[in-house]
Amino acid sequence: MAPLDSAIRVEFSRRLPGGVFVYQGYTDNDWTVLAIPNGGYILGLMIESSMQHQSSSLHPDPIHVTAHFMRSTIVGPFEVHINVLKTGKGLTNLSLQFIQNTQVRVLAHIIHGVLEAPVDTPGPSLTISPPSPYARRIPMHTHPANCPQTAPRQKWTYKNRIAVASDPVYVEKASTPQKGLEFGMYITMKDEEARITTPGLAFLADVFEAMDEHIPGIHQSMRAVSWAPTIVMTLEFKFPIPRPSSSDHSRRTVAVFSSGKFMNDPQGRHDTYVEVWTAPSNIAEGEVKEDWKETQRCIAVSTQMALVMPGSVNLKLGTRETKL
Repeated sequence: MAPLDSAIRVEFSRRLPGGVFVYQGYTDNDWTVLAIPNGGYILGLMIESSMQHQSSSLHPDPIHVTAHFMRSTIVGPFEVHINVLKTGKGLTNLSLQFIQNTQVRVLAHIIHGVLEAPVDTPGPSLTISPPSPYARRIPMHTHPANCPQTAPRQKWTYKNRIAVASDPVYVEKASTPQKGLEFGMYITMKDEEARITTPGLAFLADVFEAMDEHIPGIHQSMRAVSWAPTIVMTLEFKFPIPRPSSSDHSRRTVAVFSSGKFMNDPQGRHDTYVEVWTAPSNIAEGEVKEDWKETQRCIAVSTQMALVMPGSVNLKLGTRETKL
């Protein structure tokens, strides 16, 4: 059972004719939803591959990712094939394929650049960040020190690796009709040596309260056994992850705000918008400073199109594939 930053591991394998670079690894069975690897975890493996590929280039940082999940992935060996589409002055565009059992399971387009702004930037500022009154502040209402820990979903095999705490304001709001499908929660990685990493943000952006969690009726009855497979996921990296020496940000906790507006046929197709923010402390820890909201930064923004399906589909796919 490996911590997240250890489970997101790849290594260079070879270069194919035509300029395709191949990285390889093995998906960890402790980062699945039921029998299928978490989609954000898989995307993290692809991002790690692209970062290794770009590590010595002028564009080492992923800026934006678009991924299409065409087939369910499995626990087992994989390859990531990378093709450089274009390298420009400020950005590099890569296409990636996540391959298992000779099948392309996930396609991704990753744009690389430089996430950290130069220290001395000539001309007017092109950013809106605090203390600007126009800057967005963290949408959490409650400090993590005052949020009671809640039980992670039983269908998460990584439930013992993370601690989860819901913001009480959003819990109350979610139970009130016509207030919108918004939710806020904190996630702490329990391993004391764990750290928030750039590839790990893909996983953290995919751990949120799904829309069906708060809808009464048949969806609520499926809560424990439903599966929400990701079909399309985007991820944009907004601010650099704070340095470990920062006293205003936890090294292993993030705040996750999610919202959704539609759920339609076929298959409970729904939209989700997610913001991943830094957090001032771990869950149930830390001093509540008066200005704690002012020092937090949004480090990633994600969107998803996902489905709602019975968990039995997940288990069937995972069992069938691993027997091949």
